[in-house]
Amino acid sequence: MKYESRGINNLYSHPLQSLEGKELGTYNLRLTQLKQLRLSGWRGFTLHLQSKEGKLSASAIVRGIFSSGGKDGVKSWMDINYFEEAVFNDGQPSDKIDLSEQKLDRQLFEYLARIVEPGGHMMVSYEDENRIHINTLASLAIGIPPAVTPLGELLWWSGFQLVKDWYLAEGGHEGPRKLWAEKAPDTHWADEWNHLLIGQLSEFLNRKPGPDYMSLEQSARERARLILDKLKA
Repeated sequence: MKYESRGINNLYSHPLQSLEGKELGTYNLRLTQLKQLRLSGWRGFTLHLQSKEGKLSASAIVRGIFSSGGKDGVKSWMDINYFEEAVFNDGQPSDKIDLSEQKLDRQLFEYLARIVEPGGHMMVSYEDENRIHINTLASLAIGIPPAVTPLGELLWWSGFQLVKDWYLAEGGHEGPRKLWAEKAPDTHWADEWNHLLIGQLSEFLNRKPGPDYMSLEQSARERARLILDKLKA
């Protein structure tokens, strides 16, 4: 796939431009689309991976909207669809890269999170067909705290102290179900949210695991212990 940027030159100074060329393991991020949307301050964007040989992934790893904020104290925010599988196809059988298996997903989310200021938030849909979407949905369905679902932990470790399940119903049509993650605006709220999460995770670890979905439970418990260790350090 040929690397072709769309609308980037006209928005060269935009914060999203900082993602262009970032290293992700042996790959680089390519901001293949950055366009102004109808609402003021909103930008649509798309990220692909590029291999060290210069091949661009046929599928995007992120598609979304970024807003620099607005009136009434609204801080910057991001609303994205994330895909952990990047497909490379150069006329040969498709070569699929799994960002989770290659441990590249956390670095990607850290790059994205840097663009969102304190007090801002990021929304990530979990309604898709990648493993991370399926397992996040299943985890929430059995009462696993959002911050220790497969998608939620990426948000938490990238700097969002509050992670919750969320969806918006508009005009009788429900929007995609998402995780909503917030950055604390100051140390007071960071302490409040950390205290809240410690309580949630402690309660989760103290409950008796259900007989179903044991692999999801066990993975979530491992994530919970790691986060608690970090919070209590």
